[in-house]
Amino acid sequence: MAKRRSRRNTAIKNITLFLLLVAIAVAVYFLSPYLEQYFGEEPREAIPVGDGEYIEIHVIDVGQGDSILIRTAGGDMLIDAGPSSGEDELKAYLTEMQVADLEYAVFTHPDADHIGNADMILTDYTVSNVIMPDREATSKTYERMMTALEASGANVVEPVPESSFTLGSMTVTILAPVGEKYSSTNDYSVVMRLDFGETSFMMTGDAEEHAEEDILERYSTAMLDCDVLKVGHHGSDTSTSQAFLDAVSPELALISCGEGNTYGHPYAVTLQKLEAASAEIYRTDEWGSIVLISDGVDITVQPQK
Repeated sequence: MAKRRSRRNTAIKNITLFLLLVAIAVAVYFLSPYLEQYFGEEPREAIPVGDGEYIEIHVIDVGQGDSILIRTAGGDMLIDAGPSSGEDELKAYLTEMQVADLEYAVFTHPDADHIGNADMILTDYTVSNVIMPDREATSKTYERMMTALEASGANVVEPVPESSFTLGSMTVTILAPVGEKYSSTNDYSVVMRLDFGETSFMMTGDAEEHAEEDILERYSTAMLDCDVLKVGHHGSDTSTSQAFLDAVSPELALISCGEGNTYGHPYAVTLQKLEAASAEIYRTDEWGSIVLISDGVDITVQPQK
């Protein structure tokens, strides 16, 4: 009897051990993702250009105005904040992109269609640095922006021509404003060149022909040649002179304007110039918000309509 009981106990122990091992194996299988999160390797840093890192440029459809979101591994930058009539669209877009912080907010010049929501940006988001020209305005929109700027504690950066900074692996070079006495506020626009790997982007604000002439006089063609041109002043005939277009020589042209706007933007003469230059044209009034993705070598375009 004792031997039978011993064999029975041994069998029970073996079955218990087997079931315990099976239970452990099952637990490891299902819990492995969580175990790896806490005990696995440290998260990898951003992959260098050429090995998978990329940037995104979002030309946001805010109606008749400009607002461009640039996303990099080193943080986000917003160029202009559109007209106040486009606040809901801008806020919804930034929310969808899960934007909470901005390393840089650039307000290219103090016209309402570019700073209409600047106060909202400075109040609702954490902005580290603000770049804006030394050009004042008497509008209520400008006053709201300056009040919000003072309350935000953001660092104000002067747009010194030929100065540069980095955001992730992207280099931003300030090209303008170059002149000091312009009759048009548009010509005080902050103009920037963005370089990411082998790809390049020209951001012009509303710079018109006088500003373009000063830029052409100051910089070499090699400095101005870019893959992408954000067309100045919503495609008006006061910007994108032939000489400037020849120097930039873009493959892609981006135009931010409102559908059926009363200004007639973009002008037919500007579109004809761009077409003659063999530039692919993308317009927010036709395509909605436009997303460009660069991996440092190639640029892909994703219109949202």
